Amino acid sequence: MKKNGFRGIGMMLITVLLAGGILVLADGLLRPIINGAGASEDQAVLEKLFAGVTEFTPVEFTDESGIIQKVYEAKDAGYAYILENQGYAAPIGFAVALDNEGKITGYEVTSFNDTPNIGSKVMEEPFISSIVGKTSTDSFAVISGATFSSSAVVKGLDAVKLHFNTMKNITDDGPKEPATPVEPPLNFGDSIKIFREVSPSKVATITGKEENGDVITYTITVPGYAVLEGGYEGAKPNVLVVTVDKAAQTIVSVEVTEANDTLNLGTKISHEDFLAQFKDLSYADESVSVDVISSATVSSTSVVNAVLAAIQASK
Repeated sequence: MKKNGFRGIGMMLITVLLAGGILVLADGLLRPIINGAGASEDQAVLEKLFAGVTEFTPVEFTDESGIIQKVYEAKDAGYAYILENQGYAAPIGFAVALDNEGKITGYEVTSFNDTPNIGSKVMEEPFISSIVGKTSTDSFAVISGATFSSSAVVKGLDAVKLHFNTMKNITDDGPKEPATPVEPPLNFGDSIKIFREVSPSKVATITGKEENGDVITYTITVPGYAVLEGGYEGAKPNVLVVTVDKAAQTIVSVEVTEANDTLNLGTKISHEDFLAQFKDLSYADESVSVDVISSATVSSTSVVNAVLAAIQASK
């Protein structure tokens, strides 16, 4: 009986060992498949973030912010984060890639239903360049005029930094210097002629004048969107300084000293890219024109009206 009993125990041990070996072998064979299945819905964006990498392993994580949705380890390349955060009008989905040293190597917006032409700046340059190339100890800037949407992304980046630095035991002493807000490029719309009829309600008023030979500098107030459209409490006109050379018939410079129209829309008339159109512009040919700013046509036109007033006053 004892002999048979030991034989039975031996057979049980062999069975257990064989089963264990099969499980280990099965786990080794199935693990890449399981990992691949876990990443399948994100595979396209993961492979875009890590060109040439196809194996991504889900990573367990904790994130008190609730912004990080998933974390993947890209084999021999780094880590990818899938995130979602509330923008101005709707959630924004995005993904971020870091190499193993903590350098951000990729950023992709995966879903966006926020404000067009404003919040959509999070999908464009120069915002993308303000993220890619930085590290897990750097600070990130929001976009001027798209604060809600860009803040949603920046908060996600901060959550990524915290998780990655904790995982890799990286000490983050905080930003070395404050991050400067990202200035989005202007989008220009239709052209408008400088010489044209201006309705009485839109005519600019010259409030100051300084002469230096043929060069004359005018201080000018002009009704913009806030004054013309109404509904703005305490609406004020825009104020400009326009310098012309009456002998050369050129506009020397245009400066907006007060932009009193809608914040982050009409106030774009102060942008150097818009005002650069006027610098050294000849008005000898009265067909001369400039481009208005998209979504700020009325405000842009107010600047042109101020320039026309200066030209007319110099004659």
